[in-house]
Amino acid sequence: MSVSSLFKGFSAQVGQLPELLVVMTCRLSLLTIFCLLLWVGCKDKPNPEPVRCAVVSVTDQLDAGGRLTDQMLRSFTYTAGQLTQLAERNTDRQLALTVEYSTNGQLLRASTGRFALSFDYTPGQTLPSRATSIQGGNPLAVYDLAYSANNKLARVFENRQVLASNSLVRSREYLFTYDDNGNLLTEKLKSTLNDRTTVEQETDFTYGTGMGPMANFAQPVLLTVAALSQYVETMPAQFWQQRILKEYKTYNARNGVRSTVRETATFTPSLDGDNRLVGQEQNTVSTTGSGQTFTRRNKLTFAYGCQ
Repeated sequence: MSVSSLFKGFSAQVGQLPELLVVMTCRLSLLTIFCLLLWVGCKDKPNPEPVRCAVVSVTDQLDAGGRLTDQMLRSFTYTAGQLTQLAERNTDRQLALTVEYSTNGQLLRASTGRFALSFDYTPGQTLPSRATSIQGGNPLAVYDLAYSANNKLARVFENRQVLASNSLVRSREYLFTYDDNGNLLTEKLKSTLNDRTTVEQETDFTYGTGMGPMANFAQPVLLTVAALSQYVETMPAQFWQQRILKEYKTYNARNGVRSTVRETATFTPSLDGDNRLVGQEQNTVSTTGSGQTFTRRNKLTFAYGCQ
């Protein structure tokens, strides 16, 4: 091939260069768009909002000779995730409280109309330091509240201004201890009677695996005070338990020193498909001061609302 022929061929290719560049640019642009669309379509979707579940009812039924009877029913109503109503019903009485909050979300009051629970705060604190139960404008009992470093209830002192009917108890003091993970370990109760004598007991708690129904309850302080105000509840530690309860043992005590076992209870759990506790069989053995033993069986049922 002659030099002139090579030159002519090269000139022809050079003349086509702008056209080739346009074609290549278009192809690259289409490829870029395709890759971008592919990347957008294949990249991870945003994580969906986690499903939040809260306990809406707790039923405690006594097995009376093979027949379940309603012993206690507690129910909870929420609005936008905030507890707005709390109800409690047992064989003797019932209570339905409407809950009120301040503009910054602090618990202020829960009432039925004539009966109310009011909550007061130490300046600078986010949890109430005192609660008062009121009937028809008159105080029934005052509850002094103290907390641990991780905002768990450490002490409740109930000073009754008006004694409950058929009750010899003038005041009750509860002390609670926790492990490093926030699990409630012990509950100590000291009751002062009308004649100023005292009765003491201590309870140890053992847990299984899994979260308990009250682990994320929105207002355990309110539930504690509300339950104590009805003079039926004797173990408010249950409202602060994070794990599924396996066993508890209650001991008689004197001046902080334990003696004999008063009561032992074991629990058999039932879980749903999401590993939520939906039921427990409770078997309890109680021992009197004379050494006699009595047994009872309870069935506890838990229901949840999820959003």
